Amino acid sequence: MTWYGPSSDDPTHHQTSPWPGTTPEPTRPTDPWSAPPRIPLPRAAGPAPAPSTPPAPRPPRTARVIGATAVASLALAAATVGGAWVGTHAGDDAASSATAASPVVVTSGDAIDVAAVVDALESSVVSIQTTVSRGRGPFAAEGSGAGTGVVLDDGYIVTNAHVVAGASGITINVPADGTTRSATLVGTDEAADIAVIHVDDASGLVPAATATDDETEVGEDVVAIGNALALDGGLTVTKGIVSAVDRSIETGSGRLDGLIQTDAAISSGNSGGALVDAEGRVIGINTAVATSSSTVAASNIGFAISIDDALATVDGLRRRG
Repeated sequence: MTWYGPSSDDPTHHQTSPWPGTTPEPTRPTDPWSAPPRIPLPRAAGPAPAPSTPPAPRPPRTARVIGATAVASLALAAATVGGAWVGTHAGDDAASSATAASPVVVTSGDAIDVAAVVDALESSVVSIQTTVSRGRGPFAAEGSGAGTGVVLDDGYIVTNAHVVAGASGITINVPADGTTRSATLVGTDEAADIAVIHVDDASGLVPAATATDDETEVGEDVVAIGNALALDGGLTVTKGIVSAVDRSIETGSGRLDGLIQTDAAISSGNSGGALVDAEGRVIGINTAVATSSSTVAASNIGFAISIDDALATVDGLRRRG
């Protein structure tokens, strides 16, 4: 019996022979990283009509801390197990005393200062590794996958649900200091493609600063930070713009609405990573990418869950966790 690896949305699995002294059947190549869901290219809509009056100026931008909403009720999430939830909270002193990353002015003229953005998020984005086990006894097989997470307060980390789907073990790597730490699953919302994990040791982790959805503008420069292809040597950084907002797509898990579209490169392993504006604030959680088919061409079309939607889901998961 041969167990094949999952689709490109799942972690890869390494097949071992179920019978001693025999050669395992060949399996199809699988992607060793948690790939963003591939979605069909939507039909182009007609151009929007030009506004009759100039838009009102936007208020000055501010920043907030991921997970700061409803902190009083969320910081003591109960350690319960039930259904899909495996809740835990360590009450780590180091995590509680962490200071949020401060938004910074990181533009040079009209261009985004990518290096300054990366520095601002150095301790706020982590890589995620998962272990997945399937089958029992001589038919058991084990695989691994990878993704990205954005640091919240008190040791909590947000990622995509498809990054940790079916995981029997989760670890994070902190690029800033190279440490690896065990994590536990707090909860997942598959419909929203959001999951929350938790680490007991949150020392050195800095909660990311965020913008709000109404501050995200089409055409503004952005940077995507993530564990692309799980390459050695740290996280991958790509640059682009906000191509559109309020996009809707269909994925294998269902429909996602209110997404940010970007042309910043998003690859396998980027799932759950940060889409960041020029001031070093997270505006979205990188989630999906459109790919070409034999009849449709797609290039540089990625999608991120807007930060307001992501945080609303995080609140619910932490309350139930």
